[in-house]
Amino acid sequence: MYSALTMFVALIASHAWAHKPSFANDYFNAGSAFTIDDPDVSIVLYAEMTCTESELWMQMETVDRNEIWVELGVPMLDRLETYRPALALVAPGLPDVDLPFDIPANMGANIIETDDVDDPLYFYEPFTQTESWILYQGWMEVPANEEVFLVSWNPSEFTGKLWVAVGKTEDFSDVGVDQFAEWVEKTQAYYEFDDDEEHTELDCSLVSDPPGMQDQPTKEGGCSTIPSHDHRLGPAVFFLMLFMRRRHPDALT
Repeated sequence: MYSALTMFVALIASHAWAHKPSFANDYFNAGSAFTIDDPDVSIVLYAEMTCTESELWMQMETVDRNEIWVELGVPMLDRLETYRPALALVAPGLPDVDLPFDIPANMGANIIETDDVDDPLYFYEPFTQTESWILYQGWMEVPANEEVFLVSWNPSEFTGKLWVAVGKTEDFSDVGVDQFAEWVEKTQAYYEFDDDEEHTELDCSLVSDPPGMQDQPTKEGGCSTIPSHDHRLGPAVFFLMLFMRRRHPDALT
């Protein structure tokens, strides 16, 4: 594996395609959305969807522009092979549509669904040595001179991981070796490098206030299946826990 310094020098000296990364913390509603300062500069926001934090919100001002470059992808992990999140542009003047979450007043949305993507685009990022499936990429029309939002979520209500990238202009002029090394470490952790733990995604439709259970974040940020403090598991709760361990539906054909 290349050292962080070697990859940093190669990155600065080349014109290879790469996104400046950020990692989702609490960008799960319009009020706390991740701010995109310049929609032209290539950035990527990595997120983990949980049962309590099931949306990723990004916000920008479309100053003197009517389109932005957007990509939606997932890490290339076996359990996410059929994970198909959706992406919505939320902005003034767009149609009224049914969404599983609230949006700001006087806004509508255009939705990009990926459940019919059978052959996603493979992408290898050489500097972090990570692999992804790209489910959507293209120029997206936006209303000019407005505040707009990009919202991603999984309509099937499973937990999982996704990323959203915006912009095509690579700019690492403000990045130092230490910052780059931190990015590599965080990104590879997100892609589960050297992670021997078995991960199972949860069907959140089955863990909505289950009787005798508490929905609490686990160390991976998912929904807990820990029983309440009296530690008594009735038959219904026992079978519910078995159902929650199932994986995603079969791959689309």
